[in-house]
Amino acid sequence: MNKLKNLHDVSALYFFALAFTYIVLALAFRNGAYTDWAMVGMKILDIPFAAVALLYGSSTLYLQLTDSDEEETSPWIMVVVAFSLLLFGLVVFVNFAFPSII
Repeated sequence: MNKLKNLHDVSALYFFALAFTYIVLALAFRNGAYTDWAMVGMKILDIPFAAVALLYGSSTLYLQLTDSDEEETSPWIMVVVAFSLLLFGLVVFVNFAFPSII
């Protein structure tokens, strides 16, 4: 459980850093400041941000579903991982099947 808690802590750090960067880029694009740089940054960060967000969210969900004293693996891990992989595959499919035309 300690490894999962460490993964959760690291993914939280990356999640908040990427979210802050993405929000700043979106605001810069919306206000017309550095629009070319902001568009390139948002196109680059969308898949890593989705991956880190799913990693952070799924580790949070798994930590909430299991007891902290439980040493053996829980059957919830398969459900959480399957749902996260399915959702990430959907995000990647939508990103590449329907590219933005801006």
